[in-house]
Amino acid sequence: KNRYAAESAGFTVVSGNPQAQTPVGKPCNLNFKKMKKYFFYSIIILLCVSNFSHTLFAQSQKEKDRALNEYFETINKDTAQVVFVAKEKINSNETLKIFGLNDIMIIDAAGNGKGDDTLYNKKDFEIMKTKYKNKCIQGNRIWCNNDFWTKDNFRNKKVTLESMNTNNEIESIFEKYNNMDIKIYGFSEPIYYQNKKYIIFTVNISALNSANKYIVVMKMINKKWLVTHKGSTNVFN
Repeated sequence: KNRYAAESAGFTVVSGNPQAQTPVGKPCNLNFKKMKKYFFYSIIILLCVSNFSHTLFAQSQKEKDRALNEYFETINKDTAQVVFVAKEKINSNETLKIFGLNDIMIIDAAGNGKGDDTLYNKKDFEIMKTKYKNKCIQGNRIWCNNDFWTKDNFRNKKVTLESMNTNNEIESIFEKYNNMDIKIYGFSEPIYYQNKKYIIFTVNISALNSANKYIVVMKMINKKWLVTHKGSTNVFN
């Protein structure tokens, strides 16, 4: 009698015990449908988050390239001539090392500079260092072994990329083009400082008998990236 009543109510009796009852039929189907629904929405959410992250990264990289180009165009104004750029990026550890020395000059609108120790903030610097230190494999001297520029990174269509990550560095390029007057520009990946308020990168300019390495600090002012500070391992001239 108990077994008949339990089965009539939609339960099945386990081992002859009417107390050990499990629902049959529809409840299991409903649970399966709910699981499929939750799985579907989970996939949609993950895809949206992934797409949003990719969009933010692309926008961030676009702003970095924009800042670098706006500075590059101030030191190389002749866009009709071929300009040589190291295809390897400078290791961002160089940027961190120079910035960490706090030998920084603030640059006014006329391009004049004077010492400034207010930009450096230890807490902000440590955040930047944690995020960007050792981001590439170290090559020869200051260059990365696995991080490269492409022509698409530059607005100047006369940019020619050459390797500086060699034992002879610029001498190899002199020999390749049979020209001792070549100047090679090198850049690190721009990095953010103080919650993207500033962009900082290292510049290296190599020529036959000279080399100049320094960092550039830029800030968005009136919708344009402008140089606010420069720094080097020595007093910047």
